[in-house]
Amino acid sequence: MKSKRIFRLALLLPLAALVVTACVPKSPEERVAERRSYYRARLLGFIVEADPVIAELSEESAEEAAEEAPSEEPMDGAAADAGEGEATETAAATVSIRQNVRVDILLQHDSPDRLAGITLDIEMVDSNKVQKNVWKLWVDTTALTKGTGTQFGHLLEDVDYVEGDGFNVEVRSPVPPEEWGEYREFADAAGD
Repeated sequence: MKSKRIFRLALLLPLAALVVTACVPKSPEERVAERRSYYRARLLGFIVEADPVIAELSEESAEEAAEEAPSEEPMDGAAADAGEGEATETAAATVSIRQNVRVDILLQHDSPDRLAGITLDIEMVDSNKVQKNVWKLWVDTTALTKGTGTQFGHLLEDVDYVEGDGFNVEVRSPVPPEEWGEYREFADAAGD
């Protein structure tokens, strides 16, 4: 009879410990981490936009470029002076290409208690799936209702895109506590 009581007690002790642990209130950051797990983000596509950027050169660089420019035919003194001015003006500005990438994202959640906003991780990888860059994007989710989604675009500026590169979007979960400072929703929770 005594062994049955000990056996029952041995079974009840872990259950009692589990109940006590479940009743311990969570920190605001732990509640945010739990809510984040109900959010999902998906990349729907991306477009690379190439814009020419005109960069002004210093006077010295422009003069060097003008001196290096080949002359097609000899000019008399007045024509040479005029031609030299044109070369300097042409060399005073160089054109480079700046690439921006517009990503199209779908964000959804099934959280019983939504967050005011969430930080997404946007990752750029090369053709071998090696990470090239990561951006953090804060998204206001106050208008996002449970069980629905919202689609939106975001512009990544001045991206070093090469043919074959790709992008991924995710709601990273779990986020290690040492990285909570990089995610605005954790900072907002700590301030409450």
